[in-house]
Amino acid sequence: MAFYELIKYDGSGVNWLINKHPVTEFNRNSKLVVSPGQVAIIVHNGKIEKIVEEGTVRIDSELLPILKGFTKAFYGTNPYPIEIYFINKRIKLDLLWGTADPLKLIDPKYNIQINVRARGQMGIRLSNYQYFFQTLVGTLMKGATIDFNVIQTFFRGKINQIIKKLLTEYIVSRKITFFEIEAHIDEIVEAFITDYTPECEKYGFDLVSFAIESINVPNDEFDKLNEILHKKAEFDQLGDQNYRTIRGYDVYEAGAKNNNGAATIMGVGMGMGMANGIGAGASTIIPQAEEPKKNMMHCPKCNELIDFSKKFCPECGTKLVHNCPKCNAEVDPSKKFCPECGEPLYKRED
Repeated sequence: MAFYELIKYDGSGVNWLINKHPVTEFNRNSKLVVSPGQVAIIVHNGKIEKIVEEGTVRIDSELLPILKGFTKAFYGTNPYPIEIYFINKRIKLDLLWGTADPLKLIDPKYNIQINVRARGQMGIRLSNYQYFFQTLVGTLMKGATIDFNVIQTFFRGKINQIIKKLLTEYIVSRKITFFEIEAHIDEIVEAFITDYTPECEKYGFDLVSFAIESINVPNDEFDKLNEILHKKAEFDQLGDQNYRTIRGYDVYEAGAKNNNGAATIMGVGMGMGMANGIGAGASTIIPQAEEPKKNMMHCPKCNELIDFSKKFCPECGTKLVHNCPKCNAEVDPSKKFCPECGEPLYKRED
């Protein structure tokens, strides 16, 4: 094999961490070039003999103390293989992370199960290269190069473990709802750095930065939470009694459109009962037999089909409202609310 006169590694992009140079034989004219942001580790018989910082050095001046007496290393075939590893000591800022599986939790405010996920990125730098080389290179190096994707996979389990622990602590233990968790991201990041820094240092890395880009749930679960949130806002704005009344009429209207007999009785009867309080004597609603014809309406109490020009229902005697009891505006008796002031036209009697 021909001797190498120039030993260097130009790198394959920015994603490489360690590269083993193919050279194993040298002569006195060989030069070792270590580029900015690199260090070179010289290994002889499996032992680290020297770490060379950036710059250009002659092989004989660097290796002669190591191979003193091994004249074949400079004049013939080298019987004592020498390996040179180039290490990237630049900061890697764009390592992505994400929870492998969603974390199943009960939202403390809305009491539904949510599958919480998180993702982000972090920056690391290999600082204790000698320690990393001695502890992990033999395990992680499958060819001539170790790239940061291997390191990302290596650390993924611990990242997931810490993130899931922190999300559980905030949502379950501290009872912070999903909608408010992002307000605590800075606290979670700080806690993560405290827990994860020793793990990085254990393998020779510095944790330079860590960021959480998103804490989220699947779209269908987000829609459920949004629906609950909107109902709560509606309740807060209308007040208890108005909210129950309007919801009761909504259920009544939905039931009136259902021609499935028993389902109408159950759906409408239970809906009106819930609107006015469970156990408050909600009336049983007779299922609709046919759609109203022109100038006809269903009695708001017994559901009998009647001419809305009448003043009273001929079946149950309920008074039909033709003028709003609040603003006295003329109204369609088949409607539930006054179009002028919004006053309910038919109030249920407990």
